[in-house]
Amino acid sequence: MIDASAIEKGNTPLTPQQIMDGLVHKDEKVRLSLAEYTGFTPTFELAEIGTTDKSSKVRKAWAERMDWTPTPEQIERGLTDRCDMVRWAWAHRKDFTATFEQIERGLTDENMDVRWVWVSREDNIATPERVERGLTNDDEWVRRIWAERKDFTPTPEQVERGLNDESSFVRDAWASRKDFTPTPEQIERGLSDAYSTIRCMWAKRTDCTPTPEQVQRGLTDVDESVRYAWARRMDFTPTPEQIENGLTDEDEDVRVAWVDRTDYTPNAEQIARGLTDISVEVRTAWAERMDWNPTPEQVEHGLNSSYIEVQCAWIQRNDYTPTQEQIKRGLLDDNKKVRKAWADKIASMMVADTISSEEVWSASL
Repeated sequence: MIDASAIEKGNTPLTPQQIMDGLVHKDEKVRLSLAEYTGFTPTFELAEIGTTDKSSKVRKAWAERMDWTPTPEQIERGLTDRCDMVRWAWAHRKDFTATFEQIERGLTDENMDVRWVWVSREDNIATPERVERGLTNDDEWVRRIWAERKDFTPTPEQVERGLNDESSFVRDAWASRKDFTPTPEQIERGLSDAYSTIRCMWAKRTDCTPTPEQVQRGLTDVDESVRYAWARRMDFTPTPEQIENGLTDEDEDVRVAWVDRTDYTPNAEQIARGLTDISVEVRTAWAERMDWNPTPEQVEHGLNSSYIEVQCAWIQRNDYTPTQEQIKRGLLDDNKKVRKAWADKIASMMVADTISSEEVWSASL
């Protein structure tokens, strides 16, 4: 007698007779376990029995099996199943090309999950009529999925409607499209959207030149992700005040972004403050920045950092000559990564003839 636990464990291969008996077993658990059992290749007869099972769970499990090829009749029956999750499972299959009627029916299915799958299917060709119907669908997620599709060029009217959609999910999808040139009004509306994710998306767009007012508003946005996106833009020259505000931003990622900018020369106070920042990422970024000359004290402080990332960043700088004490301490460091960084630095110095093998040997004693 076959049971669900025996099938699930799969310790012993099932015989053809056991498989047939399991498919018509009175216990739904047995039939479901067999539908999920991968120890056999379904024949047409077995698949026919499974896909017409009285249990929707079993029919769904058969629809999700990818080791058999359904017939057009089985596909049609599955796509019109009375259970929405069975239709959902069939819509997910990629081993058949749906007919025009099946696609149209799927796009208007009463269940939203089924509709979402059909919107995303590759055989759902983006005809002008389908695109327009999808972009104006009552379901915001259908509108979003269509807005994310890249296989059609939207009209100016569709762009404007999408960017002004009542749903932030839809506006966000439209803001990320790169196949239209936004108008000044659309840019301003996007940069001042009530949702920070949309403001951030617009801040990342490089196909429009922001005004000084838009730059200032973005750099002082209440959301750190928006401020970060603006700090990463290199199509504006920041003012000294903006630089100072960015380097002292409350968010460490924003501060790092400002350290990484190369369109300003930091002053001594900014450098000193950055080297003692509470964030290890900020301190590392300053150590990696090469347009300033550190003092011997700053070098020593960096090489003695308790964070390996900071130490290695300082070791890799080429604008100072390490003392023999620093070389010896580095080559004997407990951390393998630190020792390798010092070995690499010494090798490059020897190639550049800024240190001799005798000096290296003396320092290692």
